[in-house]
Amino acid sequence: MTPSSDILAEGIYQIHFEWQVFFSQLFGFAVIVWVIVKYVAPYVKRAMVKQQDDIRKQIEENDQAAQRLTEAKQVYDEGLAEAKTELAQLIEDAHADADDIVAKMRETAAAEVDRVRKQGRDQIELMRRQLIRDLKADFSEQVMAHTTESVREQVQSPQIKSDAVERFLDELQAMANTGSSGRARTQSQWN
Repeated sequence: MTPSSDILAEGIYQIHFEWQVFFSQLFGFAVIVWVIVKYVAPYVKRAMVKQQDDIRKQIEENDQAAQRLTEAKQVYDEGLAEAKTELAQLIEDAHADADDIVAKMRETAAAEVDRVRKQGRDQIELMRRQLIRDLKADFSEQVMAHTTESVREQVQSPQIKSDAVERFLDELQAMANTGSSGRARTQSQWN
């Protein structure tokens, strides 16, 4: 062992109370406490008050945010319900409009069908009249041609010619006998 360690091991330590050291330690402690209370404590107190205010503000902001969130959720729910109601109304209006459009289209189609039918009937009537007119004209031409041909055949025969001349002479003689009233009647017969 070393000589310094021998001294420590030789006996019990002698602890005794020294008043001067105690008061100096006490005075130093009081100075430290006074310095802490005078200079450090106000700063720490201000920092703690500031932190408490910040925390209080954050709590208030959280409460306000929670309230705004609740209000926003309520507004969202109301808006969603209103949107669903409006959507249902829009769908109902769309169905009603579609039904109206279908009804109007049916009316328009029915009116168009009636118009086309009437126009077709008018066209058929017009074609019928034209056909009747054409048939009458053709028939008249055929009758006239046939009559002309029959008259020519009859006029060509000598017997008919002599009968016509005799009848003409008889009528002339009758006219001469009856006078002017008979003449007018005879002229109207030849016209």
